[in-house]
Amino acid sequence: MPEPVSTIVAIAGVSLLTGLQRHNTSVSESGDYLRAQTAGYQDYARKPFSLDTRRHAALSALSELVSECDEQGWDGGQAPAITSLTVHNVEAFLLALPSDIPDPDFSPEPDNGAISLEWYGGYRKIASVSIHESDRLAFGSLQGTDVSNGAYRFDEEHIPSAVLSAIREIIA
Repeated sequence: MPEPVSTIVAIAGVSLLTGLQRHNTSVSESGDYLRAQTAGYQDYARKPFSLDTRRHAALSALSELVSECDEQGWDGGQAPAITSLTVHNVEAFLLALPSDIPDPDFSPEPDNGAISLEWYGGYRKIASVSIHESDRLAFGSLQGTDVSNGAYRFDEEHIPSAVLSAIREIIA
């Protein structure tokens, strides 16, 4: 499949700037300035980006939560810091969620450094997914008097169907 023109232009631009950076023979302040600007642009251009904004609000809320819980003892006690691997796993889960499922609420888990994602559907209707550093999701839901729970493997792309079904039942 042909690459989009914007991708080709971006790659060509970085390649051109890489060549300029590598073969720099400047001896003036202006040349040094351009070399520094080129290096800065190369760093910026290599960063991944996405035009997909469907989970922007959730990712922002997650970032805010992590900034409050990124050090040992964030709860005033012995709570472990939320690690970057836990954050990565939560981000992957959010991006794997189908678009018909709304963004969850987040809460830190002070006993193990996990992050809990929760959906509320009304009185006695809640679904919760606990995500930690491992590839296992701890899941629980309450719907009226019915309780279900389990642990499921998450491969960063496919959310287990049992988890998705239960979340959909809660938010329906």
